[in-house]
Amino acid sequence: MMLARKCRFPLQSDTALYVNVTINPCCTIEIDIPDRREYIRSELKLIQFELIEQGILLVCHEKGSENSRNVQLDLSHSNALKLCEMIDEVHAEHEELMSILCY
Repeated sequence: MMLARKCRFPLQSDTALYVNVTINPCCTIEIDIPDRREYIRSELKLIQFELIEQGILLVCHEKGSENSRNVQLDLSHSNALKLCEMIDEVHAEHEELMSILCY
């Protein structure tokens, strides 16, 4: 059974700020920073991780609107690794489901 994965991480730049991340089985990601009133939904293929001095920068590009925007989150190395592992799990489940449906 494919379920959305949810996690909550503090930002490196301000550990009082938290980001809520939802990775959906349809290979989309939702990022919500309630204290900043920022929300973005995108496809997993439109995110990238960049190594920076303070940790890892997650850059998420929004798709589908003329005014495309992006959100940049600075995460610790361990939290970025956890997020990568969850993304890998969702990709694997999605591929398995697609192969079952196409069989």
